[in-house]
Amino acid sequence: MEDKLLIRFLEQKCEVDEARLVLQWIEQSEENKAAFVRLQSLWTAIEMDKATELNEACVRSIMHQVKAPRIRRNWYRSIATIASCAAAILLFVFIYPYFTHTPQQDYEALLRSKPNSKDVVLLHGSDNSIELESDSVKVSYLNAKSIVVNGNMKINKEPKAQPNMLYVPKGKRSVLTLADGSVVYLNSGSTIIYPSDFEGDVREVYLEGEGYFAVKKSAGKKFIVKTRIRSIEVLGTEFNVFVDNESEIFETVLVNGSISLNTKEKHLVLKPNECYRVNEKEQEEQLKTVDVRDYTSWKDNRLYFNKEKMEFVIKKLENVYDIKITVKNTKYLNYVISGNLNLKNSPEETLDVVMSLVIPDYKPNKHKLYSISVNR
Repeated sequence: MEDKLLIRFLEQKCEVDEARLVLQWIEQSEENKAAFVRLQSLWTAIEMDKATELNEACVRSIMHQVKAPRIRRNWYRSIATIASCAAAILLFVFIYPYFTHTPQQDYEALLRSKPNSKDVVLLHGSDNSIELESDSVKVSYLNAKSIVVNGNMKINKEPKAQPNMLYVPKGKRSVLTLADGSVVYLNSGSTIIYPSDFEGDVREVYLEGEGYFAVKKSAGKKFIVKTRIRSIEVLGTEFNVFVDNESEIFETVLVNGSISLNTKEKHLVLKPNECYRVNEKEQEEQLKTVDVRDYTSWKDNRLYFNKEKMEFVIKKLENVYDIKITVKNTKYLNYVISGNLNLKNSPEETLDVVMSLVIPDYKPNKHKLYSISVNR
């Protein structure tokens, strides 16, 4: 456990996810419980001594005392017992402020109310919704009183406390400009929940699917992207987020700036061109350097891929075009291919390019090696 995170926990300055991480660490062992009780005691003394300046040297000194070996074993057993009894109290005393600092939305409950539609749907407030037939919809909240759709349609904003939801079905995309000027590109099959205006010192949204975020800096107001699997914290940067709740996969790629998130083991800060991926089902985590185009080109109507299985590319295309693709010879699905596709082309044109990557002498006019059916 990071020393700075423990100090932030005691100061009640960390996020809810970070607080949960600390509490999980405390419960892992009697040694951790005892160490935290010692830390809490030292912290209480520092709080009483108003002259103490909490700087880097002070933090190192505190943690040195906490981690120093104890000679008397009976004393250790006593403190461990006290720590065990204190665990339930700690759960309330320290985690409670994190849940009461700002109202917590039940995002999963809100997602259960998302529409089943072939069109982009904007839900603003509790009962107001509008279906938008365009394949690419632009929604802006920059206007103080109105929501502007595709540059000309204006909708009155609901009270700030009411959550808004933008649902983008498969085969369509959308661009959302939030009230703070941050821009979110939403890929096919994605949903985002957000307020009509941001209040307080936290700007928070919830994502299901895939989104590219260009977050505008706002002094003292951090931006948080929540998902079911992980949450990301930023001040101003550009990054891509993909989350598949069914497969329990979370992936984020940093384009520029910096973002931070909590893994199961530590607090992680990404650098540009780094990709963090976690598969919850397989209990696998990975951090690697990548070509960001492979992850972000979709927002510019292109699909880049480098040494990917054809099966992966086919699934991407099914989502983009909202179709079902059947490759007649399944052995091709395991072939590894590289290239880039223009997603403005028709599904047939795009698939002919994919097949030509697999079979150099492929002649689409002579015989096709795939079939397409439309999802209903």
